[in-house]
Formats: sequence, structure tokens, C-alpha cells
Amino acid sequence: MNNQTQVEEAKYTYIGRLFTLGGSALFFIGSLIAAIVGYHAYIDLLDPSSNTK
Repeated sequence: MNNQTQVEEAKYTYIGRLFTLGGSALFFIGSLIAAIVGYHAYIDLLDPSSNTK
């Protein structure tokens, strides 16, 4: 019975770590996108004549 409890706790721990890893990856990707967009906006503000919109 004790072994079954340990297996079940390990399963829940593994699932929790997968959610944590997924959330961290999404946060990293979102931060990267925000940095790229911010950089492009900064460059456009420095040189508005190159803005082709």
C-alpha cells in the first residue's frame, strides 16, 4: 500500500513539473516576442524616415 502511495505522489509531482515547465516555456517565448517588438518600436522611433508603413 505504501508503494502505491509513493507511485501516485510521484505521478502528481511529475505532472506538476510538466505544467511548470510548460508555463516557463510560454513565459520565455512571450518575453522574447515582447523584447523583439519593443526593439523594433525603439528603432522606428529613432529613425522615423525608414518607417515604410
